[in-house]
Amino acid sequence: MVWVIKAKHESEDGKTTALELESEDGWLDANVRWDGCMEIHLYSVTEEGREWSDTFRTCDLQGLIEQLQSLDALCQSFFESQDNWGEDKGRTDDGAADLIDR
Repeated sequence: MVWVIKAKHESEDGKTTALELESEDGWLDANVRWDGCMEIHLYSVTEEGREWSDTFRTCDLQGLIEQLQSLDALCQSFFESQDNWGEDKGRTDDGAADLIDR
């Protein structure tokens, strides 16, 4: 994935304090601060443009990545026999989800 720097914010002494980044495909953008905290915005990208979908806030990007990888591994183990697992067909449940015991 290629990231485009949309804006770079600097302190009076010239140090970078924040970056505004956007993925080349327009699916994500991120506002990243010097301390590692960030907001990650997800978009639905269509032929007409892009529409904001959700926001994640974290000060532990690596921890978030590890949690998402763990979620992906669990889901793959449940749905590995389905040929279309992992294809992005868009959500049709308006965010509803069934919970299972851990």
